[in-house]
Amino acid sequence: MASFITKGRLDLLSDRQKAELSKHIQALATAMPHQLAVLLGIEYSEALAILTLLEAEGLCELKLLIYHNCEPDVPTGAIPFGKGFPDLPWVCPLCESSVENYNDLSFDIMAHFNQKIEFV
Repeated sequence: MASFITKGRLDLLSDRQKAELSKHIQALATAMPHQLAVLLGIEYSEALAILTLLEAEGLCELKLLIYHNCEPDVPTGAIPFGKGFPDLPWVCPLCESSVENYNDLSFDIMAHFNQKIEFV
């Protein structure tokens, strides 16, 4: 298990929030910013910043989840977060439609943790 020292980097988190975050990551191995925001009682942007920092430290890999209008609640693809948006036209693997406009897509972010982390 990796220890992540939060002092000076995640000072926004209380000891209780650090314990909750450690427990969540150890139990699930994945996290989405909106989940962390609700779990910790913080803003979405703060949760995204936490995940971005963890990726920069090599503790997780962020993926940009791609959703298409044909099945709006099911991710149809995922690409590395730093790569940017998918090139258009993009072919939906679910319905095989060619997507020409980003308005037909929506996006979310998911972190995959490659090890358990304790926030100290």
